[in-house]
Amino acid sequence: MTKADGSPSGQAVVMPAEPARRHVVVLAPMPLELHAITTAFGLSRSGPVKGAPWTGRVGRSDVTAIHIGMGPPLTRVATERLFDPAQPDHMPVDHVMIAGICGGLDPDLDVGTLINAETIVDYTSGTEYRHSPPGDEPRAGKIITTEGATLDHELSRRFRADGCLGVDMENSAVAEVCEAHGCPWSVYRCIGDRWFDGLLDQRVLDVTNPDGSGNQEKLAHLLAREPDLAAKLEQLGHDTTMAARLAAEAAVRGCLALDA
Repeated sequence: MTKADGSPSGQAVVMPAEPARRHVVVLAPMPLELHAITTAFGLSRSGPVKGAPWTGRVGRSDVTAIHIGMGPPLTRVATERLFDPAQPDHMPVDHVMIAGICGGLDPDLDVGTLINAETIVDYTSGTEYRHSPPGDEPRAGKIITTEGATLDHELSRRFRADGCLGVDMENSAVAEVCEAHGCPWSVYRCIGDRWFDGLLDQRVLDVTNPDGSGNQEKLAHLLAREPDLAAKLEQLGHDTTMAARLAAEAAVRGCLALDA
């Protein structure tokens, strides 16, 4: 795969000679997504303090990446903070992106498929947001945002029947806050798992922390009780890591498209 300018993916194109036109913030729900974003964008940590944002330059955009944790409440807080001038590290924001994995709902879409949705749906309120990302890549279908990971198979079937291709836990919160502040936004989601493949279940969710990291102590106890689960977790880890990388590379292409 190549980026929008034809260069190899995995490392962003840096153009330090020209002044930046804008400030782009990229939100990462989980640590594996943050790692994919910082690698694809070529970012560096801005300070020695744990949790310090990652910064860099892509095209003519100054880019900041932030780990926010999972779910609508944490996402709303993190996104609102971007627009709060009282914050000590406040900088004006011109575009907000969120990049990472989503659950697949369509059996015809493989793990690793990037979903460039036309519409983002908030399941709780029913509100729909028109998705208008930079660039000219074709958009199709919907991604629906839920309050938590959905293990209800009947609900997943209903989502698909309503035209949803993927499910996530943050997109609509980003859209909600950004539109309230008049700030452009875009989402980059790649299928990391599919409910009908059976890799994600309650046992996996129980060993996942709210910030998206794994609880290593709980995971060790789980594998001691159920060693046969190791192969499933290995496959899930491989798939989600790949999906996070592809989503981050799509976000880089979107960032470069802002220069067009």
